[in-house]
Amino acid sequence: MDVESPDLTPVVPLVLVLHDEAVQRDELVERLRGHLAARYRVLAAAGVREAADALAHAIGVGRPIALVISLMRLPDGSAIELFGHLKAASPATRRILLARAPEADAMLQAITQAQVDRYLVLPAEPLTERLYPMVDDLLGEWAAQHGGSQIGVTVLGHRYSSSAYLIKDYLARSLVPFTWFDLADDPQAQALARDLNLPSPVPTTVLLDDGRALHEPSIAQLAEALELTEPATLDRYDLVVVGGGPAGLSAAVAAACDGLTVVVIEDDCPGGQAAGTVHMENHLGYPAGLTGADFAHRALAQAKRLGVQWCSAKVATALLPLRGAHRVMLDDGTVVVGRSVLIATGMTWRRMDAPGMEELLNSGVYYGYSKPETRQVEGEDVVVAGSGDAAGTAALEFAEHARSVVLVVREPSLDEAAISPELAERITREERIRVVCDREIGEVRGYGRLEKVVLLEGAHGTTELLNVSSLYVLTGTVPFSGWLRDVVAQDEYGFILTDVEVVRRPETLPLPWPEERAPLLAETSVPGVFAAGDVRAGSVKRISSAIGQGSVAVAGIGRYLASLSPAD
Repeated sequence: MDVESPDLTPVVPLVLVLHDEAVQRDELVERLRGHLAARYRVLAAAGVREAADALAHAIGVGRPIALVISLMRLPDGSAIELFGHLKAASPATRRILLARAPEADAMLQAITQAQVDRYLVLPAEPLTERLYPMVDDLLGEWAAQHGGSQIGVTVLGHRYSSSAYLIKDYLARSLVPFTWFDLADDPQAQALARDLNLPSPVPTTVLLDDGRALHEPSIAQLAEALELTEPATLDRYDLVVVGGGPAGLSAAVAAACDGLTVVVIEDDCPGGQAAGTVHMENHLGYPAGLTGADFAHRALAQAKRLGVQWCSAKVATALLPLRGAHRVMLDDGTVVVGRSVLIATGMTWRRMDAPGMEELLNSGVYYGYSKPETRQVEGEDVVVAGSGDAAGTAALEFAEHARSVVLVVREPSLDEAAISPELAERITREERIRVVCDREIGEVRGYGRLEKVVLLEGAHGTTELLNVSSLYVLTGTVPFSGWLRDVVAQDEYGFILTDVEVVRRPETLPLPWPEERAPLLAETSVPGVFAAGDVRAGSVKRISSAIGQGSVAVAGIGRYLASLSPAD
């Protein structure tokens, strides 16, 4: 029997507005329709009962409910009552509460109980400054996590294809919703490949809603097709930021606010490794917390609004220092010139040197992980290697879906590993997790995909063979600074030395410090080249610290630029 090809027509998600005054309600709906265009269907309701009926119908027909915006007090009930039902029936739906000034106490109680995502005290004019940013934030967050099957980007390929993994990972961390079709066991995917007359074996193919099809695209090609990057258009910038993580984005925003021309060179997506942070509870100004990806994309939107150019999916390969015209070489052969440069390349996962690792990279062997990946291992056997909180958290999250998880720890016991006691206790209570201590990955095997992992015991050299589908390596990170070796001073671990450390450790300098003045705040051993964030020696390895460092570095950058002559 023939299998019908899947219907790729996007289903438009729903945004519902509740207000008891018809004129204001209709005006708000019309303005939101204009703002959201055709990406979302905006409906209105006058009360809780009418809204409940509309939401029940949407759920019944499979229409996703992205956002509900409701007045606190309605003729037949309250928004809190509606939000309570909504949280159970459609937990993914985002909620904005509109409250009048006398309702402040009830509004604060709702926020404390996590019944709303955002709130706004009326009157809320102008909407472009008060409401629209909230709507855009929440819809972007919703689309990234739950809107994949509704928006017109489709990825067709094999789960264990390295290119398919890289594409899906990039799209997910870039908050681009997409539909995934696995050719291995999905008849719809196979029918779609036939309809598209794709060759055999089928290449990883990205289908865009404008009719374009990209076959085995590189990340740079994908970023260009989706307009997630832009070219560096100026002959020379005041500041070239290399690295689009928290430190780099923070510096870009601060420098743009000071009137500098800024371009950010990022080899991946906004936020760097922070984009994979599941949830930040301690970020100031967000009582409900936010994900690393949410933070990164909000920061990028802010930077772009201030005129910062975003050049992503480009890898910086070399730095050629020249006073007033430092040259950053990119992997595509282009050169970006800046009067000053900020290095904010952060950290990268430490690679494991074991037979088979490179051959099976991204085909069952992965460095780091993302939340969506934990749901792809349903009923499978997984290995997580690492002795820190990142590995422990990963083991727990994979155990929610996998049949079994083996946590490989190099230390003789879990108590001696760098895992917090609370996390270790949760791991030992989880029946699906088996902790093996005093072990390391000795070898990985497989044909085209991971099939077996060989564990090697440290003390006696004995081995254990595991039949698994995936290996996630989280054995620590190292600074991403190798491309600057022999250019700027680094410590023995590869962290970049700045300001006072440059003076204290002259033996590390590739070239002597050439200025009569001392290095400025955050300045490296090369005048006009600065460093901030995790790649900087002595920095606190936290997102909040990186944000602060990026902003503070701009003070030193400003002083350096002011010292240049007009000819520079």
